[in-house]
Amino acid sequence: MGKKATFVINEVVLEEAKAIVETKRFKSLNSFVEKAIKDEIERIRREEIKKAILEASQDPIFLSDLSDVEHDFEFADFEYQGK
Repeated sequence: MGKKATFVINEVVLEEAKAIVETKRFKSLNSFVEKAIKDEIERIRREEIKKAILEASQDPIFLSDLSDVEHDFEFADFEYQGK
């Protein structure tokens, strides 16, 4: 079961959301708002991951560790490909 929350939202945004719900794409305004929030949370998480990957790609210690791991698994990868 969900938890109730109260928000103040721009009137135009609310009316647009209601209009979308009226097209039956969502069963209720609640489900539309929940989906919108989940989508935004996911977008922010992906953005944070991309930022972390970009930072790691500039980190000499990370790149050195990555190179070491690639070297350590070089022969294991070769053996696997031969099967």
